[in-house]
Amino acid sequence: MEEKTILSIVFPVLVRGAQATRYNSGLRPSRFSGYHVRMASHPDSGTIDFGGISRVSVVGAGGFIGLNLCRRLLESGLEVKAIDPQKPQQEALGGYQVDHEPMLSADAFSGSSVVFHVAGSTEPASSNIHLREDMAGTVGLTLDVLEAARIADVQQVVHISSGGTVYGPGARVPTLETAPTNPVCAYGISKLAAEGHMQLAERLHGIRAFNLRVANPFGPWQDPRRGQGVVNAFLYRAMIGAPIDLWGDGTIVRDFLHVDDVVTAMCQVTSYSGDERIFNIGSGNGISIANVISDIEAMVDHPVEINRHPERPVDVPHSQLDISRAKRAFGWQPRIGWREALENAGNWIEHHIMEARTS
Repeated sequence: MEEKTILSIVFPVLVRGAQATRYNSGLRPSRFSGYHVRMASHPDSGTIDFGGISRVSVVGAGGFIGLNLCRRLLESGLEVKAIDPQKPQQEALGGYQVDHEPMLSADAFSGSSVVFHVAGSTEPASSNIHLREDMAGTVGLTLDVLEAARIADVQQVVHISSGGTVYGPGARVPTLETAPTNPVCAYGISKLAAEGHMQLAERLHGIRAFNLRVANPFGPWQDPRRGQGVVNAFLYRAMIGAPIDLWGDGTIVRDFLHVDDVVTAMCQVTSYSGDERIFNIGSGNGISIANVISDIEAMVDHPVEINRHPERPVDVPHSQLDISRAKRAFGWQPRIGWREALENAGNWIEHHIMEARTS
């Protein structure tokens, strides 16, 4: 029998801020004003058919997408192996229990039909500064996941790639999966390399390897104090009365979508039996950063102070994905609109970040 080697990796973790005084966020009440009402229970979310899948593993289960994914899987009745140095927050799981494993190994994948690979250790804005760390945290980690999956005889690996960085500037929008790739940051380069290794693993070992090129997700359990994730970070700073840092003139366009729509796509692709392996996952719509700020100002009902900075070379001017392939292939489409998603994110921040600072 082949030795099942323990593979040591580093995952992103949620950062908890210091205590602070109570404030008034200015948020207006909504039907999503509270943790127990989640977008996963949105009336239009639909049901997920997992077929004969009963056990899955999630690599990066303690991060933003991982927490939301674990809860959806648990709500669907699946057994979940949560692989992350940090045990997933019980509150995020809504009372469900996961089988936690701090180290990545083939043993951690034992019995799992599907592995969801949502882990990473860098972000686009800083990847050009930390080149080696970005490569190790993206490509190296993906190789470890694929090797463990091979040893454990996993049937499918679903990998979260980056629809916002792999195509680069000049791509026709909305951008198809067949568009040329020309990333302008190390993060996008590493994600493309990871996609290539996913495809190689399928050719060599027969693992069904899906790359989901996700646009710009936001929503519950994306900690705004980390600075990653424009929408949650801007919302949080607007709610505490802090200035927003804006690079460029605000005309940059991004494709934002609620994390629950991402999770739905990840779940639905597991039942897909066709030949496509790369799928864009976005809203299909673009919104400028200036309009994001305007909508946040309307939501908190006060103007936001802006610290303006020169544009950054890592920022693609216009990122907007064509999502028709996923709809044709496995019936996925986003169901949560921009304003509804923004409101849900704001209420989550109010109830789970701001109130925690004062408790």
